Amino acid sequence: MTLNGADVTGVNFAATAVAPTFTISGTISPASSGAGSVMTLSGAVGVTTTTDASGNYSFAGVSNGSYTVTPSSQTATFNPTSQPVTISNGNVSGVNFTATATANVIFFDDFTGISLGPAWTAISRHGEYAQNETECNIPQQVSVANSLLTITAAVGPATCGDFNIDGSVRTPPSSWPYITGDIQWTSLNFTYGTVTIRGKMPARSTSLWPAFWLLDSNCQNANKFSGDTGFGGCPNLGQSGYTEIDMVECYGSGWCQFHLANPNFGIGNGCDATYMVDTNFHTFQTVWTPTSIKQYMDGVLETTCTQSPKNPMFLIMQIQTGGAGGQPNNALLPANVEVDFVKVTQP
Repeated sequence: MTLNGADVTGVNFAATAVAPTFTISGTISPASSGAGSVMTLSGAVGVTTTTDASGNYSFAGVSNGSYTVTPSSQTATFNPTSQPVTISNGNVSGVNFTATATANVIFFDDFTGISLGPAWTAISRHGEYAQNETECNIPQQVSVANSLLTITAAVGPATCGDFNIDGSVRTPPSSWPYITGDIQWTSLNFTYGTVTIRGKMPARSTSLWPAFWLLDSNCQNANKFSGDTGFGGCPNLGQSGYTEIDMVECYGSGWCQFHLANPNFGIGNGCDATYMVDTNFHTFQTVWTPTSIKQYMDGVLETTCTQSPKNPMFLIMQIQTGGAGGQPNNALLPANVEVDFVKVTQP
């Protein structure tokens, strides 16, 4: 519009009313059985979400109409099996369900309190030298508050090395440009079961290297002292006896991926999958049986591996820098991985 010495009239617009939207919410209890369940809303729209560590869920942006809420899980059944919900110019809460476990819960941590429990060890050493990592793992970069575990990567520098399993120095300390956090199970490991983690990854633009993954228990003690393999009973990558299952590992263009490393299977060999992960909370679930591994995100099957490790494995959650992750973007640091809960069940 141009004014040139005279009034301008008739600058009109047409308005279209936006229909109001509302929220449907509820809880699945008990939390240890209900956490990580997939909730499906069907009717005028079809969407899914997952329950948090307390079994809570919500669907936002729902218009007036008739809907059905249906829970599902690999490890539980529900009463009722579904519930009808009618939205009529208002939010609807209290759409609750009771979960009955169909599998044994062998581990559940929803990170209440202000510190890690004894099931976890916070690593204090350099990252893996063999894959050119550039971080010092510092326990202070791991925190628990507001029912969340937070692992923080930040710009250093810091000084660190690594150790032999008797505590003697393996690699002398030196200065490294980044600090981050790394935790693992202290002594728990298991063979076959379902691992469910609800967590939030940092942005791809940070160029960090976050991961939730399982490693063969023959490396469980050695990993506390060094990220490198091939010592203290831990075989080298590619040797017989070394196996890892990367539930979700994010770096480079593959933000994020599932990966299986097993000498009998090969590295990748058609089993790997890339699935896009944003900075919101997502529920990652690995179903490990004697014949296969299935990886899900938010209840959607991402890949199926038709071979399966046979030895007990333990869980690691961490952020790495350097190596396959490349050079971090310092302008976007510090950045976090957040974890709402970890659950492991067995038949």
